[in-house]
Amino acid sequence: MRNSFIDAIERFATPETIVMTGDLGFGVLDGYRRKFPKQFINAGVAEQNLTGMAAGLALEGKKVFTYSIANFNTLRAVEQIRNDIAYHNLNVVIVAVGGGLAYGALGITHHATEDIAILRAIPNLKVIAPGDTRETFEITRRLLSENYGPVYLRLGRAGEATLHTDSSIRNLEIGRILPLINNKGSKIAILSTGGMLEISKKIHDELDNINIRSSVFSVHTLKPLDSDAIFEISEKHDYIFTLEEHSRIGGLASAISESLIGKNISLSKFTQFALPSEFTSIVGDQDFLRDYYGISAEKILRRIKEIVK
Repeated sequence: MRNSFIDAIERFATPETIVMTGDLGFGVLDGYRRKFPKQFINAGVAEQNLTGMAAGLALEGKKVFTYSIANFNTLRAVEQIRNDIAYHNLNVVIVAVGGGLAYGALGITHHATEDIAILRAIPNLKVIAPGDTRETFEITRRLLSENYGPVYLRLGRAGEATLHTDSSIRNLEIGRILPLINNKGSKIAILSTGGMLEISKKIHDELDNINIRSSVFSVHTLKPLDSDAIFEISEKHDYIFTLEEHSRIGGLASAISESLIGKNISLSKFTQFALPSEFTSIVGDQDFLRDYYGISAEKILRRIKEIVK
């Protein structure tokens, strides 16, 4: 995803575009730095200062992208994000690489598993987690060409799949749920955010092999949430599974539950697949940790089969 983000930045940057880094990502950002040397700033390992600088540049009419590992330019700078960027409703995109367990073996200092919950609570701040490379590219292109105010853009690390076709990606809108596979008459809906979209697609394919029809929806925008689509999907399906690489507190399932309060929808048809609210002491790469915590394709599929039976 990060390569798709950089590709879009290099192709669609304007004279007002500024990319800032906290002393990270040089191999990825080198092309942009060479192409736009006066529109690139390395603020050093000082994420609070980086965020304050971004706010100042945005106040002068720049569209600023701050780039770092997910925990660094978010949790280290929550006060500056809240008071400097969100309070003034500025055009700053906080680009976080390595959402979830992407930096697996580096441990909890590099695991971004509470970020959505924390940032979703900040007023004015949009929260976006693309599901594949094409979503990343198209969302970045839109963020460059239009003003959305403060945005948190949560990306994977690298090597994620390209899942969308030309037809499915054509319907992408920030703030709207995007169907990846929409089977009319299916009883199962899989709602995914971020890098879990690839796992959702694998689960769909395995269910299809045993003649169980399902639909897959990418909830790339967690705030503002597409509440109307959530309600419609809830009405049309008997089983709804939410997949997220985030704490079970405050993420996708929480946002969906909030949107359905007061509506005549039974939450008993929902099953959440997410991470427990705990710091892991287990060491391993992303795939190993996903499997350990029950959000690998194999373990989710096994549980879905049990529930549908």
